[in-house]
Order: sequence, then C-alpha cells, then structure tokens
Amino acid sequence: MEPGEWQKCIQESAQKLSQGVNVPGFRPGKAPVDMVINTVGETRVVSEAAESAINKFYLIALKEQQVAPIAPPKIVVEKIDLKTPLVFKATVTTMPEVELGDYQRIKVEINPIAVDPERIAGVLKNIQRQQAQFNPVEREIKPGDWAEIDFDGKIDGTTFPGGASKNHPLIVGDGVFLPDFESALVGMKTGETKTFTLTFPVDYHQAEFANKMAEFTVTVHKIKAVVMPEINDELAKKSGDFKDLAALKTDIEKFHKEDIEKQELDRQKEAAITQLIDLTKVELPETLIEQEIEAMWHDFEHQLEQQHITVEDYLQKTDMTAEKLRKEWQEPARKRVIAGLALNAFRQKENIEATDQDVDAEIARLKALYPDDKDNIKHKYSHDWERSRLKTLLSGQMAIDKLWKMATAK
Repeated sequence: MEPGEWQKCIQESAQKLSQGVNVPGFRPGKAPVDMVINTVGETRVVSEAAESAINKFYLIALKEQQVAPIAPPKIVVEKIDLKTPLVFKATVTTMPEVELGDYQRIKVEINPIAVDPERIAGVLKNIQRQQAQFNPVEREIKPGDWAEIDFDGKIDGTTFPGGASKNHPLIVGDGVFLPDFESALVGMKTGETKTFTLTFPVDYHQAEFANKMAEFTVTVHKIKAVVMPEINDELAKKSGDFKDLAALKTDIEKFHKEDIEKQELDRQKEAAITQLIDLTKVELPETLIEQEIEAMWHDFEHQLEQQHITVEDYLQKTDMTAEKLRKEWQEPARKRVIAGLALNAFRQKENIEATDQDVDAEIARLKALYPDDKDNIKHKYSHDWERSRLKTLLSGQMAIDKLWKMATAK
C-alpha cells in the first residue's frame, strides 16, 4: 500500500473506534487520531485498519489481475505497524484449466426398448391385492393369510432397532419379512405366543445384522383369509376408466415403456458423460473436492431430514463416522467435480448458452407444473440472482443434451 493510503486507513479506523470509547473532552467520533491511539492502544487501531485495508485492496487486486478465486484467500501479513504501510500476500485458488480430449469420438450404444411381461403381471397382481377381501377365520395361519401380530426380536438378549412392533399387519409368504420368520408363523392360532430363532442372511441389506442369530417372540392377534378377485374385465373396470382388461394392460404397458425409455435415456447420457470425464485432463485443487463433499453432506442431511432421521442416529445405526463417510465420498466427489468442469468446458467450446427466452419458458413450465405454487415461483424468479442460477442450470442441461446427441448419432 502507498503511505498515504495506509494513513487514511489508520485515520478511518481510529475514527470508527472512537465512536465506542469515551475520550475526555471530545464527542464520540470526533477525537484526534493520537488521542484515540492513547485510549484504545496502537495494536487495536492497527488491527482494525489492517482488516479494513485487506478487505478493500484484496478486491481491487483481484480486479486488476483479472483473477476469479473459487475459495476464500489465505492472507499473510508481511509488514504492518502504525507508520509503515501494510504489505500483505493473498494466495487464492482459481478454477483449473481443463483440457478436453477428442469428444467427437464419444459413442454410446443404444439398447432396444423391451417391455417386460413380468413387470406387467406384477402391476396387475398389485391391483388384484388392492381389491382383495379379508375374511376373519378361526383356524391356524396358512401361507397367504393376513395376520396381525406383536413381535420382539433380540440379538444377544437386546431388542435391536426395528426388531419390535405391536399390532403389525402382514400377509404371510409375501416376502416382506425374512422367509424363515414368515414360515415360523404358519400353524399358529389367534392368541398363541411362540419363540423361535433364525439367522440373518450373510448378504443382508443391513450389514450390522448380516449372519447374526436373532430370537423372536411372536403373538398372533388376528387371522384373516385373503380372497383375491380374478384378474378379468371386472377387475379392470373397478380399477379406473377402463372398458376391459385389455385396456388396463395397454395403459400399464404405456407407463412401463415410458419408464424404461427414461431409464435408457438416463443411461445413455450417463455413459456419454463418463466417456467425457475419461477424455478430460485437469489438475483438481483439493478445495473443489472439499466443496463438493460439503455439498454432498448438505444434500445427505436434507434427505435424512425428510425421513425424520438425524445424522447422528444414522451414523450410530450404521456403525459409521462422519470422517469415514466423507472419506468414502472422496472419489465420487472427484468424479462429480471433473464432470462439472468437463461439461462446462464442452459447453463453452460448443457455444451453448441458454437465452432469456429459454429461462422464461422454463419458468412458465414450472408454473404450469405447480399451479398452487405459481405466485412463489414468480416471486423467486423476479430476482436476477435466481434467474441467473436457472440460466446456468438450463445451459448445463443443454450441454448434456448436445453431448448425448453427438454420442448417439449414427
């Protein structure tokens, strides 16, 4: 800094500090610099002046050097006192240079769309179950019966999380519980209590229970025979605006095909992006990976919150730590960062940019999609910042679409 600039910062800081202290003979903010220094101390005035100067001249330096940092700077003060102008060094992390490979040679195979008859049959079976009749019976449980039970499962003498419930309904043999658990219910009668043991499968989806033995105590309260309606025209008519079973099947096939087509489209785009990542050369600053992990952590917290689960509870149930989880996310975060950088470089090279008309069209689409929320949508995108974010998002989607078209072109 020039000596005059530094002295101006000293004077401004002293004036600011004088507003909060009592300097005899002077009104707040009117005391001379020397008097303020004698009252609050030279160190405090210099510290206040340095903070103000760094905030101001750091931004000036960025503009002069045309530098766009992606994280807060590391500031080192090299010289500073009351008379000597401030000298500081700011080390910043900038967006890395991205070297795209020959993305023109990216090719993605297109898989044929085939409707799975078993999926159609499964949907019909679910519709059949929704219209089933449940008739109370005075007999032992048979496979396919509905039952209401209390159960208490223990591992090493302690009830495990999710291992106990009261007045719990299930259809025996439906596969919601472990096969050995449901098999043990067969033959039980209303009011009967039974204790049995079983071993969780080695590949059980909750790893903390895999291959462990559990003891269950079950009490049966109610038993009902499940009478399924026939899958016919009558069932179809009761399920909606369908004239017969053929019309219902056609509707199911339509939605099933649309679902398969979306999955295949997502697969193709993901495959194209993966190839683009493999062709891209970039030296990633750790800052970018750390920022991505923080974003992933924020999304993770939000997802758990939707399930009414705290991060602490999740970590405890899965025998995980935050540090271990973040470490596991290192590689996925790295790939996500490279994907973002590669797609941005591709977008720039292909001159892809959403227009204001594109933004307006997307806002209109959102209003039509969420009519009850259209006023909030209008207010949100009345701000330039939100419109800019939406424009960036649309530009990214357009880049992915362009890459996909290139990769699947014959």
